[in-house]
Amino acid sequence: DLFGAAKYQLPDIWEELGAVGLESGHAYGKALRTVKSCVGSTWCRYGVQDSVGFAIRVENRYKGVRSPHKMKSAVSGCVRECAEAQGKDFGMIATEHGYNLYVGGNGGVNPVHAELLARDIDEDTVIRYLDRYLMYYILTADKLERTAPWQMKLPGGKNGGGPIEHLKEVIIEDSLGICDELDRRMQHLVDTYHDEWAEVVKDPVRRAKFKQFVNSDENIPREKMIEFIDQRGQLRPTDWPADGQPQTNWQAPSDDVFARSEKSWVKVGTTSDFDPNVGSPILYGDSQLAVFNNAHRGEWYCTQNMCPHKQAFVLSQGIIGSFEGAPKVACPLHKKQFSLEDGHQFDGDLKLITFPVKIEGDDVMVELPAVEEVDAILGTNGLRVTKSDCIDITGDALKVPVRSSVSLVTEEAGMRNTTLVH
Repeated sequence: DLFGAAKYQLPDIWEELGAVGLESGHAYGKALRTVKSCVGSTWCRYGVQDSVGFAIRVENRYKGVRSPHKMKSAVSGCVRECAEAQGKDFGMIATEHGYNLYVGGNGGVNPVHAELLARDIDEDTVIRYLDRYLMYYILTADKLERTAPWQMKLPGGKNGGGPIEHLKEVIIEDSLGICDELDRRMQHLVDTYHDEWAEVVKDPVRRAKFKQFVNSDENIPREKMIEFIDQRGQLRPTDWPADGQPQTNWQAPSDDVFARSEKSWVKVGTTSDFDPNVGSPILYGDSQLAVFNNAHRGEWYCTQNMCPHKQAFVLSQGIIGSFEGAPKVACPLHKKQFSLEDGHQFDGDLKLITFPVKIEGDDVMVELPAVEEVDAILGTNGLRVTKSDCIDITGDALKVPVRSSVSLVTEEAGMRNTTLVH
């Protein structure tokens, strides 16, 4: 986990990690997480199979495979189940004769115990059944649907034994005659795997997408957006205040704070700088703004980049959509929904400041007041969340210079300080 790493730092971080042979994981996508394992027969007197080796094999086979939702897996080296394989989307428990394969489990708010799909099968057979199970899930589940709820909705099998019997018929007995196709499709996904971050690092165009601001090479370090404190010898952001306390539910001095300001059209980039149907941050003086290219509607919008709920500079990373036909952006942190047209909150009383946008040829123009006026209201420094108004018992706040090297991981106390800079 790269805690505290800022988006603009990621290409440099992965370039440095890739240079020493460390490949990226896939926790950022709807894909397989790191496969959990106990030490198995390598180090445990109870282990009956090499659970570590099999976990590595499973992870290397399914890494990067995109699915309707994240997938978790585990391999336990014996029935004592130290890896908790029966609480995963698919898990294997070692026996004297091979592995028992369980599918459709998960933890979380609504825990589900996985069900036994096959008993005492060797590793190759586990892989074959998993290929079919996962491909069947990928092809038939709804988006954002985990394996457990998907599995519960399946038919009950010919003998009415429930969804697990249906899966046995499809995956083991090939009752639908689709196993060859499932095998081919999964093998294609495995064969076409590529390290996505390695490609970004080598591609200047894709790498440029990670700039902090579309219109500037300047970076605003994390300490200027939220105060950092010391805890256990590491730095972390200070706690957010509870709703209703100072530094939450921010409001502009008036509904139209710049109504009397003299404005001018400012070029903030070209149309090719702004990806369709997402937000992009721009820097105007010390103020962070968000420009949205809503290609679905053929419209452009500009708002403050700070979500007023917790004063976090994240709206450019929000999800564009619509609310009763009106264009909206949902804050990626707490899903507060705001109109892109006039900035009002659909599900509350908060409000964004918005600015007109027009396209002149290939230029994207935003109508803005003078820099000094905008900074007086939306300047990053003035909206920084600080410890002084927050309840925080972890220690004194520290101000440190921003550094963008992965080598920070090994600074000071060897590998003890594992928090990367923002």
